[in-house]
Amino acid sequence: MSRYVIGCDVGSQGTNAALYREDGTLVASRYEDHDLSFPHPGWAEQDPTRWPKAVAAAVAGLVEEAEDASTIAGISFGSQLDGMVLCDSKGRPLRPAMIWMDRRAEAQAAALSERIPPDEFYRLSGTNLDSSHAVFKALWVRDEEPEVFSEAAMFMPPGTFVLREVAGASVVDYSNASSLALLDPRTRRWSDRLLDLTGIDADRLPELAPATRAVGRILPAFAEETGLAPETVVAVGCGDEMAATLGAGVFEPGEVCDVVGTAEPVCAASDAPREDPSMLVECHPHADPDGWLLENPGFVSGGNLRWWRDQFGPLEVAAEREGRGDAYDLLAGEATGIAPGSDGVVFLPCMQGAMAPEWNGAARGVFYGLTLAHGRAHMTRAVLEGSAFALRDILEAMVGAGLDVRRLTIVGGGAKGALWRQIKADVTGLPIRVPTSVETTATGAAILAAVAAGLHGSVAEATAAFVSYRPEGHEPDPEAHAAYEEAYRRYREVYAALKPVFERA
Repeated sequence: MSRYVIGCDVGSQGTNAALYREDGTLVASRYEDHDLSFPHPGWAEQDPTRWPKAVAAAVAGLVEEAEDASTIAGISFGSQLDGMVLCDSKGRPLRPAMIWMDRRAEAQAAALSERIPPDEFYRLSGTNLDSSHAVFKALWVRDEEPEVFSEAAMFMPPGTFVLREVAGASVVDYSNASSLALLDPRTRRWSDRLLDLTGIDADRLPELAPATRAVGRILPAFAEETGLAPETVVAVGCGDEMAATLGAGVFEPGEVCDVVGTAEPVCAASDAPREDPSMLVECHPHADPDGWLLENPGFVSGGNLRWWRDQFGPLEVAAEREGRGDAYDLLAGEATGIAPGSDGVVFLPCMQGAMAPEWNGAARGVFYGLTLAHGRAHMTRAVLEGSAFALRDILEAMVGAGLDVRRLTIVGGGAKGALWRQIKADVTGLPIRVPTSVETTATGAAILAAVAAGLHGSVAEATAAFVSYRPEGHEPDPEAHAAYEEAYRRYREVYAALKPVFERA
């Protein structure tokens, strides 16, 4: 009989679990929703007990797809980063989890910046001194809910909470640990200096381990709930961006994964920890225990295009409802006839602040250069080009950190658009490929499960089995690339000119 593994993408919107044969063939997948709560502006919370319940429900639907439950050798997870779960000594959550989009801890981040310069914090942790990272959420609880903080025996990222419920292990891999902003990415150990500055006791943090480590077998309760065999091996797992990158086949130095969803995280594999002098990209351990990632957490990208479609493409949206084509494809078709550079129209993709060309929460979206000679097609193409320019900002920061950037692998919903892919190739001057499977986070988690269960001897071997690519790729067009040099310069000048305006608003 064939042997199988299960990879679980435990995100903020829901859990997607996928069943794979050991040769990497996707057999089936199941999806379970998660609820989100926004009790105050800038807050974002979830009930952490919902995550393992969603995992169990999704996995139970997959077990029947295998030839026999005993043939499922392993399971692992790619879990949302930058979340914080405070638990008591028995692992029970003391309050709702604060997830990655929660920004309530601005005051705590500002207070720490009075004690350590942001550039020194970056050198110690590989991360920016930014309230999105999980340690600041713990510090908010310390300041605002001291009774909860004093009772907390463990500070966990979401991945550790799920792992504890599935396998009884309070362990965190290096990539998830890095999102707490307390890990030294060079040593892959908690930073004594940062622990001292934040007042966080290392004994209240999970044990550190590689993502591929087998932490044991599933708990009897999880076996009963899912139908999995009790001997199913559990791998530690990793952060969702790292799993998505691994599932896209990106682990060799210089390979870049461009994850195009509502936001657009950009992750490049590196064979060593690196520092970006501009601090535009952070340095995290990769899911592959032998690698690191240079990563920008993502500017709003697909979200801008969806806004453009919904607000300015009513006819295309109606046509899609009537079965006459995809609204995005219809808009892109119109933009195909516009020359590179959109005849001088520039769009700054800062609708929710900027993550490129710098981290700037005050920046806003802008169309520049409009005249009576321009139409909607110019603006549509400018929206696509604006994201490509921000992508180039990030790639140039990676080069500035000493990485030889070689190729882009595009995943996510935004990978579907051929025009957008070609624009990115032309703007960056890099070749582009697209994986056959779009479920790359679940694929990456399954790769870790396959290694932990002994079905494959290494991450490289498992990746070769699990990841394939579409035959059609994109090579940069030399003429278009030359035209985009001027357009990119104009984009940077428009941002620089408007920066004082953003800061006054």
